[in-house]
Parts: sequence; structure tokens; C-alpha cells
Amino acid sequence: EVVGGYWMIQVKSREEAIAWASRCPASENETIEIRQVMECSDFPSDVQEALADFEDMQTQPGQKS
Repeated sequence: EVVGGYWMIQVKSREEAIAWASRCPASENETIEIRQVMECSDFPSDVQEALADFEDMQTQPGQKS
């Protein structure tokens, strides 16, 4: 049986994320993945504008969400 879960942490570097992951309680045969999560502000302004247009389309009356 596998029971999965996740933690989200905010760090300044990959090295800091690895340091936190190394403190996680895990046995020798368990794997801990580190994945970067990007926020809208991490993207260029043209991508942010396109996302805003998409969000506007989702909230228009008569649209299914």
C-alpha cells in the first residue's frame, strides 16, 4: 500500500528545498520528489495578460465553469 501526500514550502533556492527535504521522516526505500511551483508573477507580462483574459472568460455570465 502506498499513502501519498505533499507539503508546499516557500524557499529561496533549490538548495534550501533540498535541505528541508532531507529533514523529512522517510525510510531508506522511500522517494521524496522536489518540484518547483510557479506563480503567475513568475511569467512574462504577456503570459500574465493572457491568463487574465482566460480568467475573465470563465467568469462571464452564461459560461460553464
